[in-house]
Amino acid sequence: MSHNLGTTAPAAHDHELARTAVPTVESGPKRVRHHWTLTRTGLYLLLAALPLLAISAQVFGVVPMNTTGALVIIPLAAALAVLCVFAPHPIDRIVGHGLGWGMFACLVYDIFRLDTVYLLDLWGDFIPKMGTWLHSGSDTRTGAIVGYLWRYIGDGGGIGIGFFLIALALGLQHLSRRTVVLTSVAFAVFPVWAGLIATVALSPDGQQAMFPLTPTTLALSLIGHLIFGLVLGLGFLRARRSVGRHWPWSPLLPAARRAGSRTHPFHGRPASRFRSAVRLPARAGRPRSAALMQACGECGATARDTEG
Repeated sequence: MSHNLGTTAPAAHDHELARTAVPTVESGPKRVRHHWTLTRTGLYLLLAALPLLAISAQVFGVVPMNTTGALVIIPLAAALAVLCVFAPHPIDRIVGHGLGWGMFACLVYDIFRLDTVYLLDLWGDFIPKMGTWLHSGSDTRTGAIVGYLWRYIGDGGGIGIGFFLIALALGLQHLSRRTVVLTSVAFAVFPVWAGLIATVALSPDGQQAMFPLTPTTLALSLIGHLIFGLVLGLGFLRARRSVGRHWPWSPLLPAARRAGSRTHPFHGRPASRFRSAVRLPARAGRPRSAALMQACGECGATARDTEG
């Protein structure tokens, strides 16, 4: 004890560790709290769905595609892009990953599709015609440029954004690789492929505007979407650690919640005096696993050091 003007001050903290090394405290992931998070996520999901819905609206004769693109989709995309620059949010990182992997999955799908279109001549390419719906012209060369930009950024990127957000909401980042890939392939079949076939089959001019429904076109389009779903699922597996850190809510699936609690054992637990794990060097005569002990939140002292 040291004495100064009649005041007795302890020379060290009451719970000072036997060793002088400062422990490393491992805490759970920080939770994101932002009142715009839910609204922003909803806007991203809306933007992800609109490019495909615009095609259906065009084919069914509800709203011209150039009107939907000019008045709704492009302004919404521009507004969200401005928010990303001037008011960034962790959700934006998830959207960026989903956009990139969706475009890449669409590219791999098109390697198969264009091979069957231009080399094997098994069916036609309706993307240039779709592009003419956007720029209100009949020039198929310009239509091809516009159509493929829409296909990769709007359709492929939009599906990727939607899948990443839905997958994180369900908690797929905590589940097995097989579950992730099977879910992404199923997502590519329904609602994506099923929605495409329903648009072609149910609209009055769907087969003339897009492609005829035959066993060949059904099989080729299904195989293409299976490829798309497989690549998208593999992309999510590659990015799930990164995007999982930015997701602010607990998983909706009970199995994912249980798996997530095992992965992050301190996530969501109530605070207490001894609430964090501290990693200490193993001592002689003590198992290595005993180096993980409960530590005081104030000074880092372990429960064992405070006994007696």
